[in-house]
Amino acid sequence: MSSLPRPRLVLGDGPPTGRWRSRATLALASLHVAVTRGNLRMPVLKALDVLLPATSLPAVTAELAPGVSIELDPGGAMARASLIAAGYEHREAEVLAGATRPGGVFVDVGANIGWFSLLLGLHRPDAEVWAFEPLPVTSRRLADNVRRARCPNVRVIRAAAGRAAGSAGFVLTDDDAFAHQVSRSEGSPGRSPAVHTCEVTTVDERWHEAGRPRVDAMKVDVEGAETEVLAGADEVLHRDRPLLMVETPTAESVLAVREALAPQGYRPLRVPGVLPYNTFYTAAERA
Repeated sequence: MSSLPRPRLVLGDGPPTGRWRSRATLALASLHVAVTRGNLRMPVLKALDVLLPATSLPAVTAELAPGVSIELDPGGAMARASLIAAGYEHREAEVLAGATRPGGVFVDVGANIGWFSLLLGLHRPDAEVWAFEPLPVTSRRLADNVRRARCPNVRVIRAAAGRAAGSAGFVLTDDDAFAHQVSRSEGSPGRSPAVHTCEVTTVDERWHEAGRPRVDAMKVDVEGAETEVLAGADEVLHRDRPLLMVETPTAESVLAVREALAPQGYRPLRVPGVLPYNTFYTAAERA
């Protein structure tokens, strides 16, 4: 595991009560991080979430490195999670950065506006980052953040990663962190104005196009399509054995991912301080 500088969060304008409670939450969250050395405790996070206003958060800016900041949606889950933990999934980013070596690639599937991609791109300038993000508005924000950060080693791929190349409908939500592929129960893309059709590619396809570079680590945060992404990265997993971090918020998703990875020789890896809905997987050769 690598030690990464924790991003600095700056609170902007907002309703007075929201500003006061948000500042108190961030101060207590920073103390929590210091006391636990980043091994965050869920009961404390839940208590801080109660302290934080349910709505009317102030604007939140995250300084990921000196002179490099991104704006977080004050109504979104990323801003809220960042305030109660004094940084968004920071232990997870440290583990992924530690696995990414000079000349290697970090694959960020579900990059959103670029928190993980930029952190690793800025602090691992001798490695490449592939940031997959299919939604047009979100991918534009991602590309703008990468451009402003002057981070040429981060490559934005405006497509979803899946089992096979093609297209898929995505359900758009008020918080783009929860946008997801259309399920059968949600109907076809043509039946709802809240669905956008996006390009789908595979990690293996983009890997071949790039000349089959060494992939050291991969993050998968795709709101239910985890096994589809992993199926489309079969060659990469077989050859390079990258460290994986997969968001698996339900018992069903944990089981599905474990079953998908078992033939490749992957097993869960326990890492202190990682939030319970994220799971690391390591291949036998890396253990």
